[in-house]
Amino acid sequence: MLADTTYIQLAAEVLGVEPTASPRQIQYGYYRMMHHHHPDKHRGDARATRFAALINEAKNVLLGEETHPSLLKDRELIAALLQRPVAAEDVLSYEAWLRSRFYDMEQCSIWPC
Repeated sequence: MLADTTYIQLAAEVLGVEPTASPRQIQYGYYRMMHHHHPDKHRGDARATRFAALINEAKNVLLGEETHPSLLKDRELIAALLQRPVAAEDVLSYEAWLRSRFYDMEQCSIWPC
């Protein structure tokens, strides 16, 4: 069985973040990867559902919500996912994502109405 630190390192690699990333950075990494690999965008690809499950599990491991990951043990699945990198132009930048998620442009406030 892999050590917990190995799971954290693999989860960080899957999401494209540092192992010590903040919860917001982890959520952004999840958004980037899921936006690119979501099964609805890849109909007919048998691995798309497994990629989505792996991305979700990686997020939960980094947020401390998952203690016994199963998909992070599948080195072939991780390698296949990492063979499909996310291009910067395919998703919002981190700053644009933060603004869209946490900044109310009408009220000029970070607090939603």
